[in-house]
Amino acid sequence: MMNCDEARALLALHTESEISDAALRDHLASCPACAIYHRRNRIIDATLREELRWEVPPVLTAQLMAIALQASHLAPVSRPRRWYILTVYLLTAMVMAVSLAVAWTYSGPLLMQIGLGDALEWMFDIPAQWLAQVTQTQPDSQRIIEAALWVRDQLLWLLLATILWALLDRSPQSLVAKSE
Repeated sequence: MMNCDEARALLALHTESEISDAALRDHLASCPACAIYHRRNRIIDATLREELRWEVPPVLTAQLMAIALQASHLAPVSRPRRWYILTVYLLTAMVMAVSLAVAWTYSGPLLMQIGLGDALEWMFDIPAQWLAQVTQTQPDSQRIIEAALWVRDQLLWLLLATILWALLDRSPQSLVAKSE
């Protein structure tokens, strides 16, 4: 047997066409309070659906289209000159460098006092210690480790070449050559 709270919770989740639960239909047939609740909510839902439906007036559509067409004929926004962009990049890099230098000056001694330097040194020594232990216990793994280190070195060189290529591709001379 379904109680009123369960019935109202199910009614809130389903529309009229989705009520397929026999227990809910039986409860609505036997409980006048829930039947009134269900009818009232159906009327409110129908009213809200009708009131929230809105047709766009044709005059408004025409005005918006006219504004869009006028905006497309406006002059394009001018971009700042290259010297201005380069100056902003240069000043930004200088401010970042000064900020990092100041941060290093003030935070370096503080970090050394709390022992962060020793912790970082210990943390960076862990991979070397692990590799030494692996090569001691598995002497054949030395060739695999050397191959992996060689691949890593080649990938680092490739990364460096890619970064340099990207920087040179964005240089002012290449931008002038592309625009001509």
